[in-house]
Amino acid sequence: MVARGHHAAERRLLPPRRSDLERRIGERRMELISLDEERRDRQQLDRRLPPDRRHLTDRRHADAARDRLVVLVVSGDHQDAARWVRELLDDAAPDQFAVTPAAPQASLARLAKGGVDVVLLLMSLSARRGFATFAELRALAPSVPFLFVSDSDDERHGLEAVRAGAQDFLVKGDIDGELLARALRHAIERNRLHAALLDMALVDELTGLYNRRGFLTLATRDLRLARRGGETLLVAFADLDGLKQVNDTAGHAVGDRALRDTALVLRRTFRDSDLVARVGGDEYAVLVRRAEPDSAGVLADRLKRQVRDFNRRAVRPYRLSVSLGFAQHKASSLGSVAGLLDRADRALYRDKRRKHDET
Repeated sequence: MVARGHHAAERRLLPPRRSDLERRIGERRMELISLDEERRDRQQLDRRLPPDRRHLTDRRHADAARDRLVVLVVSGDHQDAARWVRELLDDAAPDQFAVTPAAPQASLARLAKGGVDVVLLLMSLSARRGFATFAELRALAPSVPFLFVSDSDDERHGLEAVRAGAQDFLVKGDIDGELLARALRHAIERNRLHAALLDMALVDELTGLYNRRGFLTLATRDLRLARRGGETLLVAFADLDGLKQVNDTAGHAVGDRALRDTALVLRRTFRDSDLVARVGGDEYAVLVRRAEPDSAGVLADRLKRQVRDFNRRAVRPYRLSVSLGFAQHKASSLGSVAGLLDRADRALYRDKRRKHDET
């Protein structure tokens, strides 16, 4: 399922990695299910949940509320460009947009701070810096919609921009306030719809993690980026031990809960930037970029602590046990992530045999 083809085709076909917010929303949905189940268990034992774990959805919605959509204007003449954009939007849609200027060299840092709803690039796509800036920004925040504004009405540039991932390509001479406001709103809504469709195709419904297709698709892009940066990639392959026994003795609903619990433990073990997926029934995979020689040992120890802490805290009719295998390789000489995943899978089963021999 790894996408292949020319770089241009890859830009068209490979979807963006979900942002931390989008991924967290999916995972928090699963976490809330687990919390509801845990609440019922504790009530049966005449216990109460800590107050800080109540009303998570209300707090999330309150934190996410904002009055105006934030437009990041990126241009070499960023102050003048932002002033032009602000005047158009204030005239057509007062109090609906907040315009923030950024020079190309400062735009990455501003976007990394978050809180941006849409990016407006007033740069030439034909210039190397214009396309490079767009590529870097989109890699940093793939869930944010981008629009190009150009002095040129060359249709080839517009097609190139859209194929590269831009939501729209606008000709500066044709823009008025109403058109710009409408284009920005439509870009944001199309982007949200695109993210929802990606979730349906690439996300595991039970755990909120990526599924196998999502893992291999996004890992292909990460591999390409890691090759350029001379990075080392590490793949961890994890397996929930004893799932069949849990299903047979306690039922599949409890087994599903164990799978969600395992997903949460893995998310707490790995970094937010790591790609975590449920790739099979009781199997999980994680892609770690910029791995160090001791990364596998550090992560294995961290997972053991997380599992131990979970089993000590949680009220469950089972105890989590997770086997783990690692494979590590320089990205520059790695043929595919699928091959690295297969090596990690073999290492996992060596770990499972070791556990079996010790019992």
